[in-house]
Amino acid sequence: MNPSFAASLQRICPLQNNVRSAGAPLDSTSTTFDNAYYKLLLQGKSIFSSDQALLTNSKTKALASKFAGSQKEFERAFVKSMIKMSSITGGQEIRLDCKVVR
Repeated sequence: MNPSFAASLQRICPLQNNVRSAGAPLDSTSTTFDNAYYKLLLQGKSIFSSDQALLTNSKTKALASKFAGSQKEFERAFVKSMIKMSSITGGQEIRLDCKVVR
């Protein structure tokens, strides 16, 4: 993790936190569907170590770099993965509203 980013998180999220509004968004554009997550990941600005671990494997690092460099590539891969996930069977369902079971 980028040391200056880690320091900023420590200021926002202290260990003994009792402020309900404390915290940080997962990426800088959390209300927009974009590739900002991957850009931040490459800068060492991901909140979770599991996300940063994507950069420790050459295959996943290449994917992160590809998605960071191209919004279109990110969108294309996302569409492909959603189509693939829609073919999963065995009791799963796709919900129009996450809170309502069909």
